[in-house]
Amino acid sequence: MSDARLLIIEDNEEIAQMLVLFLGSRGYKVTVAGDGASALQSVREVLPNLLLLDVGLPDMDGYTLLQHFRASPRTRYIPVIFLTQRSKKMDRLTGLQLGADDFITKPFDLEELFLRIQNAVARAQRESLNDPQTGLPTGQVVRDEVKVARERPDRAVLEFRLRHLHEFRDQYGALAGVDLLRYTALMLNRILNTLGRPDDFLGRPDEETFLIICAADRADIIRRAILERFDSDAPQHYTLGERYGDQIKVRTTAGQELTLPLVKLEAVRGG
Repeated sequence: MSDARLLIIEDNEEIAQMLVLFLGSRGYKVTVAGDGASALQSVREVLPNLLLLDVGLPDMDGYTLLQHFRASPRTRYIPVIFLTQRSKKMDRLTGLQLGADDFITKPFDLEELFLRIQNAVARAQRESLNDPQTGLPTGQVVRDEVKVARERPDRAVLEFRLRHLHEFRDQYGALAGVDLLRYTALMLNRILNTLGRPDDFLGRPDEETFLIICAADRADIIRRAILERFDSDAPQHYTLGERYGDQIKVRTTAGQELTLPLVKLEAVRGG
């Protein structure tokens, strides 16, 4: 999938840069982490569509790192491909038993690696494990998490709907609409990192809806922070836009002045 985000967790700089150049030329947005701690921080800030993971890292082995990812509700559905010099059958079985999607031994063929990455990302989307635009869990994954949360009084389900996305796309195009969705996902993730807890869940059930599962005693403060932040940032998504309450005046490429409803994130009652 073009434009998907990959995180390469590799301490060999030569291999990492080769992969950045090759996969970047194929349309992927690639980030590199040289050790486990950097990888955990990177994934915490920006959820990738796939992790390419070396087993031998300077601070922890890749198996331990994979266990961290699979234990967190926000990262357990991200596809992971091991890329390692270890070629023994037991190494491969260990990785697959821990939940890796694939296991590739160095040295590797770049074209084969590209196809395996492409297939893993496509499979995750086909099975509704994550949303291609934001990297967030979607579909049945979200429904399963909500079902479990509803049975626990210490958990709260917060649902937010993005209003006026279609008007925004009509004015600025599909790519700008994707950027707005990604901004929203990143903003929600950052607020959860600041105000929430490690076991909080963030997903995208449908095109205009984002959903959070968090501790019940943190729900109100998280909800308020999200709505205030989005409302404050909303005008920044418009080129030369001037805000008037819930509307914004913009100019088309032809110089025509238009008044549009401002994109808004609303808390859904009963979410």
